[in-house]
Amino acid sequence: MPLVNQVVILAAGECSRFFPFTRRQHKSDFIIAGKPIIARTIEALDKIGITKIEVIQSPDDDQNLQETFSNYTPSHITVTFHTQDKPLGTGNAILQALPQLENRFLVINPQQVNVNEHLNNLKKSPDLLSDPQNLILFSKVTTNPGRYGMFALDGQRVTKIIEKPTNLDGLSNQRNVGVYLLTKDFVNFMSTLPSSDFQLIEALDQYLKNHPVFAVEIEESSPTLKYAWDLFGINKHIQNGGHYIAPDAQIGPNCNIGPNVNIEGGCVLNNVTLNNCLIGKNTVIKSGSISDSIIGNNCQIGNNFTTQTKNKTNTPIEVTIKNKIVNTGMISFGILIGDNSIIGNNCSSLPGSVLAPQSQINPESLISPEVL
Repeated sequence: MPLVNQVVILAAGECSRFFPFTRRQHKSDFIIAGKPIIARTIEALDKIGITKIEVIQSPDDDQNLQETFSNYTPSHITVTFHTQDKPLGTGNAILQALPQLENRFLVINPQQVNVNEHLNNLKKSPDLLSDPQNLILFSKVTTNPGRYGMFALDGQRVTKIIEKPTNLDGLSNQRNVGVYLLTKDFVNFMSTLPSSDFQLIEALDQYLKNHPVFAVEIEESSPTLKYAWDLFGINKHIQNGGHYIAPDAQIGPNCNIGPNVNIEGGCVLNNVTLNNCLIGKNTVIKSGSISDSIIGNNCQIGNNFTTQTKNKTNTPIEVTIKNKIVNTGMISFGILIGDNSIIGNNCSSLPGSVLAPQSQINPESLISPEVL
């Protein structure tokens, strides 16, 4: 008998930070190795015996995500879509599915392609499953607690949760992974609290005072998908040290394809060296050396294109997204190139550069992070 039958997938979040690959689709519809990211999450859910999927989406979502679920969900799994009318946070998103929720259910984000691995960690703590009212959260060691929800622990019992703490007194080094085994009783309790961006965490922090809430530590990766460069981590997990070349991609004899490279259908590549790159559909690269970069669909890259990936101080690369400077946490980072862009011959790019869709770069240009 499966541990849990039902999952709530939170797919209503804002995708604008995913620039320059926002497109008119949810970011989990991004194609890697020939299929959308969310399709791999569905496969992982099938492995743990999920038979009901509740998808929370935004009101302005088009039909792409629903079509993806229709195309990739096995017939023995039922899928129901719920609309979160306003972006009121994760807690409010879960509440949209309240009438359909079973006593115990899983909550994940759509990029959790290895959620089956997370659930397998429960085999080490079978006693936590003895009471169907136990809430189970998943945690992972972090050295950057200011970015996450952090747990105070008494053994595996969670005694406090603080979102993005500035004072670490009394907290463990375990962060919230964002995978939850919740109960309908808890959701009913959460529904009595005011809506806020952190309603789920605030509800958990209050609920655990009188109810058992446990944390199960994981060692495997836990993919995030907020910014476009998060695709590197998901791609690395999928490639597992190898690379993917679509069957109809045309790869010239003088190409050198390194690890963690993803090349989608219709691409034409000649005289190019690629390392840790994602190349979208129908993109043409005449020649060059490209590393730690993501190139969108239908791009035309001229001769001798090269990417610089590290700054002089060998510190994490910063990228400008939505007029805000964001630290990527990556020491090596090339360029993000939006769909339908054209780059002339003999161009190069500085670390952390971003090109909007339909950009046109003249020959002999140096692309810098200030282009936008």
